[in-house]
Amino acid sequence: MEYKVYIFSDNALNSQIFNFTAFRKFCARCHVNLQSIHLEKFDSNWKIDENTDLIIFCENNVLDSLIINNIDRLGNKKTFIKEQIVIFEKNGHRIVFAPIEADLALLEGAFPPLDGKKYCQFHLFGISEQTVLEKLGSLKSQIDGFQYSINYHNLLCDVYICYNGQSDFIDDNQVTIASQFKQYIYSENDMNLTNIIGKMLSLKNYTLAINEDITKGEIAFRLLQDNNDEFIQLLKSSSVIKTEYCDSDQLYNKAVALLKSSGADIAVVTSGQQTENGVNFNYAIAQSSEVHLFKNNFKADFGSCIKMAENSLLYHLAKKLRQNDISF
Repeated sequence: MEYKVYIFSDNALNSQIFNFTAFRKFCARCHVNLQSIHLEKFDSNWKIDENTDLIIFCENNVLDSLIINNIDRLGNKKTFIKEQIVIFEKNGHRIVFAPIEADLALLEGAFPPLDGKKYCQFHLFGISEQTVLEKLGSLKSQIDGFQYSINYHNLLCDVYICYNGQSDFIDDNQVTIASQFKQYIYSENDMNLTNIIGKMLSLKNYTLAINEDITKGEIAFRLLQDNNDEFIQLLKSSSVIKTEYCDSDQLYNKAVALLKSSGADIAVVTSGQQTENGVNFNYAIAQSSEVHLFKNNFKADFGSCIKMAENSLLYHLAKKLRQNDISF
């Protein structure tokens, strides 16, 4: 099914009212195909198209009146989820009404897993969206009932797949899918990069020091935001210092100095500069006598370049922490 989405709110573009990033991820995870998204002011006289699959968001205090105004078009078959979300079914079409304030996790109940389907997910770094789609397209003819959705964002790609099979077992099809993306996979569950870093630091009993410049503390913020309160005990120091763009020798020396001054087990130092076409972003990951340098040149708008820079650093830090020997 392809759904038209209507969001009735004067403030929908405020991320605190409606999180479009989270909604896109929800749609990919639950295999909800979107035909279109419409942002409109609330109109109590608005009428639904009863021959279309719809997801409708509006403020909770006007949701009932919108449903009542369309009751003759909705049919008698309805399902409630936690007394907040209501789903009507008529003539093979589904109309889902949800308060814009509701947690998107509740909406998952409107799109439950199908019986007889095997579900799996792969989270990738450093592969283009086009390549992901080409690889998935080639698998479609090989695997019975194969369906997929992706959510691509700044070098990261969430891939959600289902096909005919048993959900409780790793089968040959899942192995075949994983082999297509083996070198890019960093997670096959709901753990993101910051969760992985927090878990590995805790398991190894390592502390971390971070010195950022062009990312302005966003890397430390993401690590703290996505991990529990214990993570603050693992973050030995975090600073934002704007300096001149560093060459490799300068970055190396800064990482060694931070490692020594902070007393942390691992030190991360970044250096970046905005260019005409994007951002040059270099960083160092240091531990004991080892310092490893990474160079990146991102070409996009400035905001996207910064997100790509953050994701690159987090991916390589997670990768190094997962190795048996942190000395690489």
